Amino acid sequence: MALPARRTELSTVKRRQILAGARLAFGELGYERTSVDLVATRAGVGKATVYNHFEDKQALFLACFSEEADALREALRRSLGQAGGDPAVALRRVGEQVVRTLISPAFLSLYRHTVAETERFPELGEAFFERGPAVVYQAIAAWLRRWEALGALRLADPHAAAVQFVGLCQGTLVLRARLGLRPSPSTEVVRATVRDAVRAFLRAYGP
Repeated sequence: MALPARRTELSTVKRRQILAGARLAFGELGYERTSVDLVATRAGVGKATVYNHFEDKQALFLACFSEEADALREALRRSLGQAGGDPAVALRRVGEQVVRTLISPAFLSLYRHTVAETERFPELGEAFFERGPAVVYQAIAAWLRRWEALGALRLADPHAAAVQFVGLCQGTLVLRARLGLRPSPSTEVVRATVRDAVRAFLRAYGP
């Protein structure tokens, strides 16, 4: 009776192994120059094993991003919490989490490779947006509505407010990180940037 569960466990291990190899390959060569053969080599599995788990190279690439997006959603969910208390403190916590994710090496690598391939494969860019930024905006908008219900914010358009909040928190940090212009900013720099962003946000949307 335990055999199906054991097979599922082994399949999950193989999938993680393949995705680890895929991230290495895509990170080295980008989307177009990476082959399924190379992914299999990096993962230490056979090519057939890769195809047993993923339909094609595009599905493999998107799965790599999906894992990062899932991690982002989970970290964001934890940081959002319940509405209540001091909105400035809560906004700073969420803003710092968003910025830390956007400047993380894994997320930056996927962003750069997606941008590089979007002209030839626009579906990659669309999937990146829908599974990443769109999810973040939606989650933050729902959270901001809860603050509005408490009278802490005034929101004509919660989704627009969420987009503006994320944009304010980034400052120049995320763009500079994407361009590789400086080492990863320190915790103090991130906090200072987000603190200024929250002040501006509350001036615009406070009661």
